[in-house]
Amino acid sequence: MDFLYTPTPFERWVSDTLINAGILNPSDICAEKICNAFGIEYAAHFGIAGSKTTDDTSYIVTDKRLQRPEQHEQFMHELGHVLRHYGDQTNMPDMFRKYQECDAEVFAMYASIPFHMIDFSRPHSYQSMADEFNVTPTLALKRIENITQKIIWEQRQQQLICEPKTAPYDLSQKSTETQRIMNQLAAQVAEKGEHFEIKSLL
Repeated sequence: MDFLYTPTPFERWVSDTLINAGILNPSDICAEKICNAFGIEYAAHFGIAGSKTTDDTSYIVTDKRLQRPEQHEQFMHELGHVLRHYGDQTNMPDMFRKYQECDAEVFAMYASIPFHMIDFSRPHSYQSMADEFNVTPTLALKRIENITQKIIWEQRQQQLICEPKTAPYDLSQKSTETQRIMNQLAAQVAEKGEHFEIKSLL
């Protein structure tokens, strides 16, 4: 499969962080192994999810009432807070809290389906990706769309780089009247001590 895809710095950071922690395969993306790797205390209870980091350790709790894929994604969201954020959200400006939530949401997508675990040599459906990475079809579809949009954007950028430059404007190939008008314009501009270059003629 020929494609152009360069992960963002955020994606690279997520993959590097997981690789350094020994999280190398989809089967490794589980709360127990991740918590052991990063020294995090984890529990599921009948209540809202959350996370907290102290000087001694970090804690994550998820809502036990959720189905396993939803609970897993909730865990990954809270992991983003633990690994990337500081401060108590109850005592911070609303805009900064929203930024942290958005950042944790993107982290959860990248960490749930990490770049270094995706086999780009074969096609993926959102359902096959959901099954492989134990996430909801919604998150799998979001990740596929995220990758697809980046590939399309990079292909367009590559086309712009590879497209031949427009040939210089050749006034000598134009009519006598066009040459007269353009030379007159050049002379008028020169009188003002300025210079112009003809790029195109509309």
